[in-house]
Amino acid sequence: MEIRKIWDKTEQNEYSLMRIPGIIITSCGEIIIYGEARKSASDWALMDIVMRKSRDGGASFSAPTVLVHGTEEHPTVNNPVMAEDAHGTLHFLYCEDYATRGGKVLYRTSKDGGRTFSHALDITSATLPGYRNVFALGPGHGICTSGGTLVFPFWLVPKKFGKPEDAHAPSEVGVLYSRDGGKTWCTTPLLPASEDIVSPNETVAAELPGGEIYLAIRQNAPARAYAVLKNDFSSFSEYAPDRAHKDPVCFGSSASFGEKLLFVNCEHAKNRKNITLKISDDGGKSWTKSLVIDKNRGGYADIAADIKSGKIYVLYENNFGAELYLATIDKNEI
Repeated sequence: MEIRKIWDKTEQNEYSLMRIPGIIITSCGEIIIYGEARKSASDWALMDIVMRKSRDGGASFSAPTVLVHGTEEHPTVNNPVMAEDAHGTLHFLYCEDYATRGGKVLYRTSKDGGRTFSHALDITSATLPGYRNVFALGPGHGICTSGGTLVFPFWLVPKKFGKPEDAHAPSEVGVLYSRDGGKTWCTTPLLPASEDIVSPNETVAAELPGGEIYLAIRQNAPARAYAVLKNDFSSFSEYAPDRAHKDPVCFGSSASFGEKLLFVNCEHAKNRKNITLKISDDGGKSWTKSLVIDKNRGGYADIAADIKSGKIYVLYENNFGAELYLATIDKNEI
């Protein structure tokens, strides 16, 4: 296993923090990372969405490319997520001001590996604007299923709770998806809170061997939750607490790796540290192997797996985005 620091606020005078990181691996083997380059710590800070690429397995990265600039009208450009489809097209979604205060949910594509992107399309109407206030994608990454469906989990705050427009809780979770390559978008039914799950929010999807979608869900309690979305996207076959993982109320991530399901988070009941990778051979019902990646550091963590090279990549924050690290794990280590 190799761990490299790939961002430090002392090296980037323009930004204070690099938050909410996401990572994908393209079909040509490039690693793409992206996140919120913030001018201050607030979730509502002035920020840009920044991307970097690696062609050598994470040994080096390109200079940051700004994909979206925060503006005076919409300073917060947040929760970027990406996925690549079977044709090599990158699908890039993000929000302006959590899709409130006149902000939108926007969608762009790239057919050249991220060198250029299309103009942004407004897909806000597909994100239940009449039902909710704040809306946020992912974070982390989306997926394209083996059947070609684009899948991007989201969380939102329903208006029915009567909270301020910018409140981040109480929240519910769902999946935004497209069966036609991004031409049209739909949402699944929503997953609400329950007696055992408190304000479910940040979520990542992974496809299971049978075609169902596993959702790894953060909740506002020191534990995880999970759900399994049926193949037809009409309903969920499972939705429950996941007591196999400790969690300090932080974003964790999941990915498929052949027949295996991978999960990464800060395996700690209180503190954002102890980044740990776990492996399941039965679709998340049990987690039989684990690997501690970083005992002393941690934060939001996203994961990408390259079945061709046998490499697993974990991108994670430290000190709330003051630093970003990339861990590279060989399949033989798990």
